Amino acid sequence: MQIFPIKTRIISQVDNVVDILLESLEILGITLLDNDIITIAETPLGTTEGQVVKLSEVEVSEEAKILGEKYEILPEVAELILQEADEILGGIPRVVLTIKNNTLMANAGVDKSNIPPGYASLLPIDARASADSLRSEIKERTGKSVGVMVIDSRTQPLRLGNIGMALGVAGFRPVADDRGRHDLFGNELRITRRAIADNLASACTAVMGESDESVPIALIRDAPVEFVDQSFDSSEMWMPPDECMYMAIFDQWRKDASK
Repeated sequence: MQIFPIKTRIISQVDNVVDILLESLEILGITLLDNDIITIAETPLGTTEGQVVKLSEVEVSEEAKILGEKYEILPEVAELILQEADEILGGIPRVVLTIKNNTLMANAGVDKSNIPPGYASLLPIDARASADSLRSEIKERTGKSVGVMVIDSRTQPLRLGNIGMALGVAGFRPVADDRGRHDLFGNELRITRRAIADNLASACTAVMGESDESVPIALIRDAPVEFVDQSFDSSEMWMPPDECMYMAIFDQWRKDASK
């Protein structure tokens, strides 16, 4: 498997992602092939989809002021977190732990990095639809059948640093179910499912970076995936909280704390 970082110019609200992709591939001398996978970070994609908010135009509620003060966050950002989150679980200074689209994430995806000062970016409204649309446009303009993945970064409990997470996938299955298979010693696997899309997202994050690299896109070639003519969102990549060992323990802690 090969991963090619795709360096681009700064992406603005008036840009088309496929224009940027094809322009950058030509500059780099890379030819797109069938069954390549195009990975794009959520912030530049959201920028082209209008998911950018001017903080001075955010009307701050009293609840947001309290949340912002509690976690040392700008009240305008706290207001956006309240609007974007499905549930707020807690936090630490400068970070609020939330659930959005059945996924644990910081600040419900509200981000002030790689965005002009005075603005914040939000997650794409529908990452699955975005991935599907990009895949269709690439096919129409190049004739190539590719996979597309919209990704974000996340942290793991008790681990330093960010890893990748897939928000939306088109063209390949994001999870491989190994339940019922056997290991080298004949033991049946009972719970093992491999997060194919998340693992690929982490590999791309390693070459895309998180700061001023200007590499918002990566191309994966010869990935060990099952290509399908379907698209997937977080509902295909999540598990119920009562099946998650982290959330089950957290819920029990919350119940015990409330007694």
